[in-house]
Amino acid sequence: MTLVAVWGSLTTIVFYALTFPFNHKKWLSWAFAKTLNFGVRICLRIRVKVLGRENMIAGPAVIIMNHQSNFDPLLQGPVFQKNTVIIGKKEIVKIPLWGRLFDSTNNIMVDRSAQGKNSSAIELAVERLNNDDCYVWIFPEGTRSQGGKMKRFKYGAFKMAIEAQVPIIPMVSKPLKPVLDVPNKIARGGAHEIKILPVVSTENLDMDDVTSLVEHCEDIYRAEISNYLNCEPSAVFESMV
Repeated sequence: MTLVAVWGSLTTIVFYALTFPFNHKKWLSWAFAKTLNFGVRICLRIRVKVLGRENMIAGPAVIIMNHQSNFDPLLQGPVFQKNTVIIGKKEIVKIPLWGRLFDSTNNIMVDRSAQGKNSSAIELAVERLNNDDCYVWIFPEGTRSQGGKMKRFKYGAFKMAIEAQVPIIPMVSKPLKPVLDVPNKIARGGAHEIKILPVVSTENLDMDDVTSLVEHCEDIYRAEISNYLNCEPSAVFESMV
């Protein structure tokens, strides 16, 4: 874990420096994710196996993935696509090194203090999807699940996909516990699996269809995660409310 922290810090410093000659280049965040993952494979002895590459399509699209811990980004390099953007708070730019790196890699910066804050992220993402053939990467649970049962999906990712009329690409990350005990900071090593699932179309859907779209995607994750956890699909989410 110490080696990972050192590698992450060095990678951040190097790519911070690269933001000056290559500011807002589309490949920068992709290269950053790949570099982080390279070090993690060595330090933690975790290999990432990707299934379903044939399901990956060209952008624009919304990518969704289950969110287990702060270590997730370190393992997502093999499925992180070029021209992928992430939504973050405007305050991130105040963080030394990381703030400039986040801003300079084409990510979407949201001012949560502005009026209409619940829709601003969606509006900015839709504008980017309509004009940049990009991927918008979102964890639809909204917060980390700590690798156990999942949390119910929030609606933001699905609203922006419908409004932009772009498909959703579901990606499923296998529970981390067999290879990484995050609470106890123990790296067990081994093979970790990420699966790219068939796209979910939003063609001809409108905002009246948001709830059914969310439920459909939750059903997809129930089926996949229940296989990993060896439980019933109905037991995958923490709350059925």
